[in-house]
Order: sequence, then structure tokens, then C-alpha cells
Amino acid sequence: MNSTRNHPALPDGWTKGAVMALLSEIAPHIGLRPPRLAVLIYIIGRTRASDWTSPHREPVFFGAQDLAAVELGKTSRQLRTDEAALARLGLLVKRVAANGARYGRAGLGLILTPLIVRLEEFIALRDRLRAERRHLRALRDLRSLRLRHMKRAISALPSSVIEDPEVADILASFASWPRSDALSRLGLDRLTAHLQASSDLCDRIDDWFEKHGLSSGEPAENFRPFIQNTKEDSQNVEQPSAVDNSTKREEFADSEAPPSLPCPVSPTLTPETLYDVAGDGLRMMLDACREQSRPLRDRDIIEAAWQLLPMLDIHSSVWFEGQSTLGDHGLALCLLLVDAGRDHPKYPVRNPGGLMREMVRRARAGTLDINAGLVALKRRRTDVSLAK
Repeated sequence: MNSTRNHPALPDGWTKGAVMALLSEIAPHIGLRPPRLAVLIYIIGRTRASDWTSPHREPVFFGAQDLAAVELGKTSRQLRTDEAALARLGLLVKRVAANGARYGRAGLGLILTPLIVRLEEFIALRDRLRAERRHLRALRDLRSLRLRHMKRAISALPSSVIEDPEVADILASFASWPRSDALSRLGLDRLTAHLQASSDLCDRIDDWFEKHGLSSGEPAENFRPFIQNTKEDSQNVEQPSAVDNSTKREEFADSEAPPSLPCPVSPTLTPETLYDVAGDGLRMMLDACREQSRPLRDRDIIEAAWQLLPMLDIHSSVWFEGQSTLGDHGLALCLLLVDAGRDHPKYPVRNPGGLMREMVRRARAGTLDINAGLVALKRRRTDVSLAK
């Protein structure tokens, strides 16, 4: 081969190993089934690493086809078919002698330069696929929030309303929700449609409670988590029992309230007043999703807080870590305090993720007082307002 000829080379920081990892990630989306991906990885692995980064040489596989077939557990005919398929996919160029022979000195073999030429295309595809997976994960997590909301609300239904036609219809609609482990198979369009339907059903059950002057088990005035199963393996919820539900609520209030909420939050801190004391980030999320035709609800605060996590560079794992101790309500209030703390005049929050994890840690230890934080925040907002 002419050593003075210029050829495409991998950009700085890229190696043939990185190319192999990239191809493995995007293989199904470029027509590479596992058996042929294995052949391509085998071929790449037997090229010189320096040929991928040198502008004077091409990465070429010179190995004998018969030997490669044996090592891959294929017949020579099967391997020829695979090589031809890889060439049709634009992943290599087959440059061999008339009898199929490959000679290093003559530069005859399987040329892998097309992979270098298409690197930017493959990187863009990988990034798009990752973004889609993150989006789908966010949608599934949002459905989990709504699933827990429905469980809490259904658990709070009085036993006397079991025959109510509207309640029966709500319960039937909820029973038709796809299981959590089936959401990934719905596809983006169907999952998006289900998310809208789930939001509508949450609104319906909240509307029912408001219309009947009842609490759904998660009143805004104390924002305390109702008893719940945070594992998403099933959405089956027991029908309201014949026992008076008010007694059950009192038992839950005594035994299930997490140690992180040692005292109830001030009754004046409704979802609307929480909006008033919130930071710019949470307000922006609420403004983007709230329905102007009705007041804010607890669920609005929770979902806005959840969706704010990536904007504050807080990994979603912190939400899951705090579930057993704080529940969705407590976590939303923690996130509100973290976001609002970013505009503190003396001690602005510089590391939202670190602070959020510290609050979860304190909640587990029973030393977190969310009420005190909210009272201090409301006082700060009032002082700023009076100073204007």
C-alpha cells in the first residue's frame, strides 16, 4: 500500500475499540443482527489499531476466509454471505483477488474505511437513540407517579361510594391501565396517549373528591404521604372495605407518617401558596403544565418537581432512594426547598443534587424538618415582598 496516500482516520480520542462499542450499541438500528455483528466485531478486532488513526493506512482485514470461518463457527459459504451482507450495508468494502484471496502486500482484503467515513452518522444515531431512551424512561417514571397517585386516592375512597357509577367507571378505567412492565413495549405514540389518559383519570378522581368535599388522602395542608406500595410490579388496588375509612386515616396518620415530617406543614401552605413561595424553576414547570381553569393541586406540585430534576442536574435515582422515607409528597417539598434555595441572598444553593441527597439522608435518620424549611422560606419571601 502507498504510505503517502491520505485516508480517513478516526478523530482524536477514538480507537477501534470505541468503534466496536459504538457499533454494538446501534447494531439493530443499522440492520445488523447479532450473528453478523459478531462477524464484523471479529473482523475489526483483527486489524491493527494504528491503522484506524493513521491517515497513511487503511484498516484492512487480511485473514484467510477458511480460518476465520472456523474461528467463528461458520462454514466458508456462510461467512461469504455475511461478508457480502456487510458490504451491502456499507460497513466494509470487499477488495479481493479473482479467486477471493487476500494479500496484505497487495492491499487486498476487507477494507473497513467506510466505518471511519460514517463515524459522525453513527455517533448522531447513538445520541438520538440515547435521547429517545431517556425520554421513554421519563414518560414511564411519570406514569409511575400517576399510578401511585391513583393508588393513594382509591385507598382513601369511603366504603359507602363503592356503588357510585362515577367511581365504578374510574375504577374500571384504572384497571385497564397497562402494567408497568409492559410500558416499554407500547412505543412512543401509544405511551404518550396513555400518559394523557392517565392524567385525565387522575383529574377525574381528584374532581370527584373535591365535588364531594372529601380528602383524597393527600391533603395540601400537610402534604403527608399516604400509605402506599412504591413497587410498580402491580397496580391492583383493593376495593374500599366495609370499615369506616376515617378510622383508617387516623391509624395511618399515627403509624405511617415518616420521621422526616415531625410536624404538619402550616395549613396556609396550599398548592397555590406553595407556588407563591417556590423558586423560578418550579414556577416555570408549573406554568408550563397547569390548567388555568382550576386551582393547582398536590399532583401538579409533585409532577412539576419530578420534571424539574434534570434541569437542576439532579439524578432521578435520588427520588427513588427517598421513596420509602419521604414518598412523592415529601420529595416534592424537598425539591421545592432546593430550587427556592438557589436564589437565597446569603447562602445560595450551589449543588442542588448534593443538597437533595443530604435531605434524603436526614429523612432516613429522622432529623429532617421540612416544616421549618417551608416556614423559613415563606418568611423570606414575605420579607422580600415587604422590602419592595
